[in-house]
Amino acid sequence: MPPAPWRGSLPRPRGRPFLVASDPVPTIRLVYSSAAAGGTTYSTLVDIMSQAHTRNMAQGITGILCYGSGQFLQALEGERAAVTALYHRIAVDRRHDDCQLMSVDEIESRAFPEWTMKVVNWEDGDMARRRTMLQADTGSEVFTPSAMTATQASAFLMHLAELERELAGD
Repeated sequence: MPPAPWRGSLPRPRGRPFLVASDPVPTIRLVYSSAAAGGTTYSTLVDIMSQAHTRNMAQGITGILCYGSGQFLQALEGERAAVTALYHRIAVDRRHDDCQLMSVDEIESRAFPEWTMKVVNWEDGDMARRRTMLQADTGSEVFTPSAMTATQASAFLMHLAELERELAGD
């Protein structure tokens, strides 16, 4: 006699090894550096970022980007899948050269919750304070993200965000 057709559900394993809808989705912070491809200017960047604002808001992505001397340093925060997909689009974007992933960390809370993407032009603003901050965080007064360690880059972006909030009166 053939076995009876299976009519039950799979037994639930001990513990909760499956992700269920009520489980929190991991929030991550991803930091990368890249060089701007030829022809990229700060005004081009502002145009791109205004377009990204809508997409980032829809995807729940926040972050900060510093641009200077033809180089980018950016932190992206949000759900792992959304941030990873965005980074992959950036990494193959023709406007970026030498895209280097510096860190990806699960985080308890966001460092840049108020910005879908804060854009900071390294050459504008309070240069003396920025250079002092950069010196303290990286040991250099020259903005060179590719020469920073992941720890230095993260510390610099956190301090830059604090300075930007202070200057804006936030």
